[in-house]
Amino acid sequence: MKTTKLIIAILLLIVTFSACKKDKDEVPQLPQPTVENLELGLGDAGIGVINQDFHFEADIVAGDKIEKVEVKILQKAGETYSKVWKHEITWDQYKGLKNTNVHKHFNIPGDAAEGKYDLHMIVYDQNGTQLDVRRDLEIYAAANLPVRPLITGLYVHRNWTPFYDAHGDKDNYPTEPLKKGDTLQAQVNVSYVKGDGKLYMLLVKKSTGYNPKTIEEVDLSKAVVYDVLEHKNEAKVYDFSNFIFDVNTFTVLRDIPNLIIGAENDNNAPTPNAVKGETAWQSGDYNLVIIYKNTTFNQTVSRTIPFTIEY
Repeated sequence: MKTTKLIIAILLLIVTFSACKKDKDEVPQLPQPTVENLELGLGDAGIGVINQDFHFEADIVAGDKIEKVEVKILQKAGETYSKVWKHEITWDQYKGLKNTNVHKHFNIPGDAAEGKYDLHMIVYDQNGTQLDVRRDLEIYAAANLPVRPLITGLYVHRNWTPFYDAHGDKDNYPTEPLKKGDTLQAQVNVSYVKGDGKLYMLLVKKSTGYNPKTIEEVDLSKAVVYDVLEHKNEAKVYDFSNFIFDVNTFTVLRDIPNLIIGAENDNNAPTPNAVKGETAWQSGDYNLVIIYKNTTFNQTVSRTIPFTIEY
């Protein structure tokens, strides 16, 4: 009789345990928020400058609805700083939204300590879940900014109408062709440069197999020059561009060049090259190749944009 009761008790315990485990396994997991396209600083370089504007942008989709968004800038373990410092921001204007683009500009406070930081973007969901996205951030005084060439703006127009816009590292390549007689305009901004540097912007036929990545590889017998420009003896880190505008006098000092598809000569300076032979205009696939080299610090950055010409 005792044995029977013991067996029954064990069976009941097994059944109860199984039922509890099944209930636990069947508890639905609440959906968490997601973050995409997080950008930190100019050109998503992950650099902040003390007492200057800082660009912050991200796309959020909530699991249910957004409760709030926080940003925390925290010092890294093992790093040395001039003082203990942190910075926290809370944005609650997104409360109740299912998805949103967070695009903010805020100053890096004047009391910030230079150094390497962890930036945490924390999204709180109204369903009780949260997501913590961590990115590296460097903070400098303006006088101590590193030379780190980065293409932070690239804007291409066809007949004074936007044709291509590279925002950060996200590309939306042109799908419409350039046609004979169209006018091409292209502006490029290269940030975090000083000393001496040189920029080339070239149109190259894909069929030639020529796709230079460095200044040393530039061969003007194989390319149509859209623009070429140099800077010299720049004492401070700054933003270099083939469009130069004086904000103090509100004057354009150098406008972006025009190049007509079908032109007899390119925009090489100081002496334009004839567009003929291997570079002669024709229908087909092309690349707009942008190459910048900081010759003082021996650093190069390049970008290639594919497009089509109907000639």
